[in-house]
Amino acid sequence: MFPDPLMWLAIAAGATSTVELGTAVFEVPVRDPVELTQRVLALHGASEGRFRFGVGTGSSEADFKAVGADFSQRFATLSSGLATIKQLAAGEQVGDAKYAPWPNALGGPPVLIGSWFSSIWITRAAQEFDGWISSGGGPGGSNFGNLRTGIARFREAGGKRALIATVWVDLTAQDDPLTDQSRYTLRCDPDEAVRRVKAAADLGYDDLILRKDDLVPSEVETLAKLLIA
Repeated sequence: MFPDPLMWLAIAAGATSTVELGTAVFEVPVRDPVELTQRVLALHGASEGRFRFGVGTGSSEADFKAVGADFSQRFATLSSGLATIKQLAAGEQVGDAKYAPWPNALGGPPVLIGSWFSSIWITRAAQEFDGWISSGGGPGGSNFGNLRTGIARFREAGGKRALIATVWVDLTAQDDPLTDQSRYTLRCDPDEAVRRVKAAADLGYDDLILRKDDLVPSEVETLAKLLIA
């Protein structure tokens, strides 16, 4: 079982004061948008604006079946759900629903769209939302060539913040040099990891969201020292 992400982030918000908090990515279509807005506004206010709402459709049909949602309509449901959240967060009425957000929650958190390389959603992320989250790996994730094409499309559309999520880390692993056909990971030796981080920065990405399920603090410190250097 995984923890509820918004509850988990609320705990993190209470235990920290400066760190940025976010989801990457939260499946909006399997939740009711009116109920979800209340949770998002509460977290945004409680974290004093440190929350970043990374959202997407999700890619597992089983998640939709579990809650009786229509997987085939996931993109339309995402679009309508985000519209509802945006209106309610602004204090507007949607149907019978209306909130009066706290001053520090009014408008809701920045919304970043999670999309591997869909031209439609990359463009929408640039023009209608606050950023774009691509994927470095995982089932169906992008390769480095997709990341190159995607960031060019995003910047051409006027996009601001761009992140690569699901960047797997293992600095004890060995790997071939990065090519456009490679998944983007840091499963490589430390020197190659630095080169790969620089390659993403040179393309125009602002942030990497790293993943290692058994990560320990010493590995975080090692990677931070490499990148700062």
